[in-house]
Amino acid sequence: MIRVLFLFALAAISIGELSAAAVQVVTRDIEPFSFERDGRRTGFAINLWESVAREINLESSFMTVDTAKQMVESLAANEAEVAVGALSITSEREQVIDFSQPFYQTGLQILVSKQASSIGDTVFSVLRNVFTWQLLVGVAAAVSIMFVISHLVWMYEHRVNEEMWPRTYLKGMGESLWWTLSIFLVGGADNKGPVGTGGRIVATLWMLVSVIAVSVLTASLSAVFTVNSLTGDIRGPGDLPGKTVATIAGSTTESFLQKLGSQGGERVSIKTFPDIPACLDALKQGAVKAVVFDASILRYHVNKLGPDDFTLVGSLFDRSNYGFGLREGSMLREPINRALLKLNENGVTDDLKRKWFGSEE
Repeated sequence: MIRVLFLFALAAISIGELSAAAVQVVTRDIEPFSFERDGRRTGFAINLWESVAREINLESSFMTVDTAKQMVESLAANEAEVAVGALSITSEREQVIDFSQPFYQTGLQILVSKQASSIGDTVFSVLRNVFTWQLLVGVAAAVSIMFVISHLVWMYEHRVNEEMWPRTYLKGMGESLWWTLSIFLVGGADNKGPVGTGGRIVATLWMLVSVIAVSVLTASLSAVFTVNSLTGDIRGPGDLPGKTVATIAGSTTESFLQKLGSQGGERVSIKTFPDIPACLDALKQGAVKAVVFDASILRYHVNKLGPDDFTLVGSLFDRSNYGFGLREGSMLREPINRALLKLNENGVTDDLKRKWFGSEE
């Protein structure tokens, strides 16, 4: 009986030692998900992992690498058991490692400098923004409407006001087109106006249309110039081909930029850096036109380093999810997923998002 009790006690001690054993965690420095502060590793992903580890009674020993690719390689080579940080879940990575369920949804965004661009760039950008196919269609429609209005005014007026609207069609339409254009551009023509009832009805309608059209045109041009002054000629991923763009080496963003414009179009010129502060330095010095990376990470660094120097443009694109990386077939996957679900239900995950990303998250 004593021997049986001894064996049970020994087994309990062994299980306790196993659960308390440290797992090797690989990470990389990328604020605000994982970084060193006051000699201690912290960040959103690190804090979340620490909460998960407490739930499943694990201790962690951290090792750091330089890139997300090296994090994946460390798991594939059995050098680490868990990868914690800003690690995107992709089909390519899933072929060599496993992932926990997603704990953070994100997307790429473009960061540009608020500093004034060169005069040549500004002029080219304005011309490109203003002279679009929509403008050509609008001009064609406006000319057609002006021709119809001019014809109606001449048709009514040449019978009662031959002095201002000659009876011959070409001369009469010439005078009528001049009057229609003057009303549209400056709101009136020198001592020239319809006197007949039909002509005045048409003229009144044209004046109302002109006021509305000029107001819309003015507002549209103002919006174009305002957007151009803030963002230059980059407002979305479609504007990146042909530009020099910074991102982090070995990231999924680099892969995305390599594919952008690869279908026979102009390619993106990519410059890679070890971290976002280095990317921002390159942008500030004019070495690149934009920085492309995870929107939340860019926003965090802009607020921290230079909210008056940079601005995010456009909406999120190439959306993805972050998860904890695991060795293929890892026994930790289910316990980690259960812990993540519990933390999410208890509001711990949302509290950490507010702590690290603010109320926008």
